Amino acid sequence: MTGFLKPLRGWHVLVMVLVFFGVTIGVNATFITLALQTFPGEDVPHSYVQGLEFNDTIARRQAQDELGWSARFNAVDGVLLLEVLDAGAAPVSGLELSGEMVHPDTTQACPLVFTEDRPGVYRVVLACETAGRWRVRALNQGDAPFEVEYELWLP
Repeated sequence: MTGFLKPLRGWHVLVMVLVFFGVTIGVNATFITLALQTFPGEDVPHSYVQGLEFNDTIARRQAQDELGWSARFNAVDGVLLLEVLDAGAAPVSGLELSGEMVHPDTTQACPLVFTEDRPGVYRVVLACETAGRWRVRALNQGDAPFEVEYELWLP
């Protein structure tokens, strides 16, 4: 039996260590590549600029809170409806709403331009009808500071 087992030499240990670290580095590189391809790490484009303008964002949100407006979304048959109500639950008319729908994988985004269907109710036909969870963002382009986000599930 002594002839069956060969003694462990220094180069054997070197090869085992190199193979171990080679496999470890290869697996890590594969996981990092796959992770970055599925989620690049930014929730919004130009996040650095958004961070620099954060004080302006806070001021707009405070002005919106002072208005006391609320919004409700509803999606029916490929149409997205947005109802905007003031603090007294009266419809808010005359807004110039636009926005976008973003899929969580951030590779798919659809622009939205709302038209007023009836007082306080704004409508847009959904160009993106891929099933799944979407983040909808609507922003008033007029004078009144109004922005709303909503998560929508399309079957």
